[in-house]
Amino acid sequence: MKRLIASDLHGSLFFCRKLLELYRQAGAQQLVLLGDIAYSGSYDPRYEYDPFGVIQLLNPLAQEILWVEGNCDYGVRKLGPQFPMVPGYATVEWEGRQIFLTHGHRYAPDFPPPMGTAQILLSGHTHVPAWGWVGDLFCANPGSVSLPRGGSQNSCLLYEDGIFRWLTIQGEEFHREAL
Repeated sequence: MKRLIASDLHGSLFFCRKLLELYRQAGAQQLVLLGDIAYSGSYDPRYEYDPFGVIQLLNPLAQEILWVEGNCDYGVRKLGPQFPMVPGYATVEWEGRQIFLTHGHRYAPDFPPPMGTAQILLSGHTHVPAWGWVGDLFCANPGSVSLPRGGSQNSCLLYEDGIFRWLTIQGEEFHREAL
């Protein structure tokens, strides 16, 4: 299954549209949201801060969304998402690999989940794309869809068949890791 993994959308209607365009173009079957989807965004008009609008854009894909709570997701349930939020973290199996999904404010490469919990840690929160190993744990961060930091671009992550591809929101690949 092809999965598009994104984090830190922060209520940007503009970048939510871009993310969904990329999701369709990539032919992904699941959209994994690593938290901070609606609140604490920019009020710059080009950003189109509209938390309710973001939820309305995502709702038609409710059956395809896996959303893990972020530190800015408090109160988002009041906006009416039709997709469930997993509080804190989720452990899932993809292609025989245990994956630990979290936003990154509790678990991250510097504070990994308990040993043996997973083979891969996917987290956001920093708004900077990253990849690397912490012992036997592969750690990947898609960066931020809407508010990149550290000179990075608006980005997300595509996963299929054991290959992670970091993409700009325009779909240009800038890094690849095969496990």
